[in-house]
Amino acid sequence: MCLIVVALGQSARYPFIVAANRDEQHSRPTQTAAWWSDPPNVLGGRDLRAGGSWLAVDRRGRMAAVTNVRDPPPEPAARSRGALVAEYLGGSDAALVYAARAARDGARFGAFNLLVFDGGELHYASNRAATTALGPGVHAFSNAPRDVEWPKIASARTGVAHVLERELPLEPLFELLAQRQDTALPEQRYRSAHFVLGPVYGTRCSTVVLRDDAGNVTFAERSFDADGRRVGEVRETFSIERP
Repeated sequence: MCLIVVALGQSARYPFIVAANRDEQHSRPTQTAAWWSDPPNVLGGRDLRAGGSWLAVDRRGRMAAVTNVRDPPPEPAARSRGALVAEYLGGSDAALVYAARAARDGARFGAFNLLVFDGGELHYASNRAATTALGPGVHAFSNAPRDVEWPKIASARTGVAHVLERELPLEPLFELLAQRQDTALPEQRYRSAHFVLGPVYGTRCSTVVLRDDAGNVTFAERSFDADGRRVGEVRETFSIERP
């Protein structure tokens, strides 16, 4: 995925909100979002080439998401960065603990930005920037290291902040994720457009996660073809299981 925005503690009704786009080669085999059998109790899409995921949640109300960073390593990475998402949600580590581990093992993966949420704390890890806790606020990431501001990061952060004022934010968040710049040059689209349109590479899906003040999670994901047309939607709502 190439854009992810997380609003933590900014809405009384929805204390945790995620809005994200996954940009990828259209030819890369992908399973649309569903409940996994291994590890169990995890909901999200899966990369069928390497087995990981770009964004998923679990029944405990935890979330993990990863983006690549446009700074490829000199040698092929031993593991897919998507494995970080599956590994976190398949375990029981607190976000702080797992973020530190991901950073420590970072050389084993391609360049990544990783966000992990354990129901209370949100942490960022990378092999291109320092690991840090992300406190209350609106946090946005794309395919650059943390603190490198692309136009799409700034506009998505601002857009989500405005959507927080809406009583029902789901559709407004999808509208924000759908913003395109079809006439811009490819490099401009990658850095500026929320939704990237292209015949070979582009936005494959948009995902919104809402956790409300009653402990319910709504996960909605829309899939798109190479022409940018919606070809599917998955929507699940569940109550968080307490340990």
